[in-house]
Amino acid sequence: MSEKICTNCGNKVDGNVNFCPKCKSQSFRNVNELAKPKATFVQNLLYKYQNNYYVLSKAKVGALITFIVFGTLAFQTPGTILISLIIAFLVYVMGYALRRALMDKNSRSQIYFKNNNLGLIQDLIHLFGYWQDRENGEYKISKTKLVSLIIFFIFAGVGIAQVPGNPFAFFVSGFFFSAPAFAVGYAIHRFLTSRPVKKVAKKAEPLIEKTTGIKVEKPKTSSNTYNVHEFDKYRKKLSELSIMYEIKEKNARSLIEKRFTPPQLTYDRFIASVDNSTKMFNMHSDAVSNIIELASQDSAKIDHEINNRLDILESLVKKMDELVNELVLSLNENEEEDNVSNVFEDMDSLIDSVKNY
Repeated sequence: MSEKICTNCGNKVDGNVNFCPKCKSQSFRNVNELAKPKATFVQNLLYKYQNNYYVLSKAKVGALITFIVFGTLAFQTPGTILISLIIAFLVYVMGYALRRALMDKNSRSQIYFKNNNLGLIQDLIHLFGYWQDRENGEYKISKTKLVSLIIFFIFAGVGIAQVPGNPFAFFVSGFFFSAPAFAVGYAIHRFLTSRPVKKVAKKAEPLIEKTTGIKVEKPKTSSNTYNVHEFDKYRKKLSELSIMYEIKEKNARSLIEKRFTPPQLTYDRFIASVDNSTKMFNMHSDAVSNIIELASQDSAKIDHEINNRLDILESLVKKMDELVNELVLSLNENEEEDNVSNVFEDMDSLIDSVKNY
């Protein structure tokens, strides 16, 4: 079966579909094609192209906000537009330089970049209210950002009350008080989240003794922390599969509801198949997580067990992907449900084959 990749979200789809089931884009590239997709005006203005994906650029957003803030002075002092452009450009250069300096230190997984470019509004919400996990790409609410925003609007309101009709006072007053709060919260977050990692890494270091000039390593075989990095490849694979399955499962449920409006018997039967698939996926996913967390060290037997279960998870992801594609075709071409039923039968057969594993 031929496949192609959506140039908008990076989702791999069947080669025969006309639009991406995830983001509805009609722009695709071949699997082996590495050409940079054509950027929209918004992407050129506010995004950066990194690791084959468009990601919202903090430097560009900061420069645009700076230009807007200083541009408001034009209402009081004509001719400040040029000064605003210069200051905004300096902000962008500083942000770009900082990103280049930290690029190698802050390594991110491919799934991190893939889980971006979700639409300008959504990306801005993520930027100002969430932080993104560098390993699995998931977004989590940032208490530091939310508190800083609250402080910003409180003191911005005070500033505009003191100087009515001056938008510049609104921005400067809010930024003056919220920036230190954000800096303190960010420092605390980094300190608290990095300490456990450093502690584990320190415990994981091998003991080295010098004997007649020869270094002898004695691993801490009694501690699971020695092999903390030994299962990283499996942990990363499990995270990627879990995210992929969650996305495809949500799409499948939505498409089933559109194609077979409840309370049809067909809807109940198909949703039950998806439920069984999800139950099976979670069971094997939990099994892999337990092995990774509890195993004292890697071995051929453990590798075999993990790989077998990861193969099952990958099969479930592929089957869910096939289901989504078939539902999309059925939804748009008003076909009979025979093809969709065949995919569900294949899924049920797959679940039965691994149920007693």
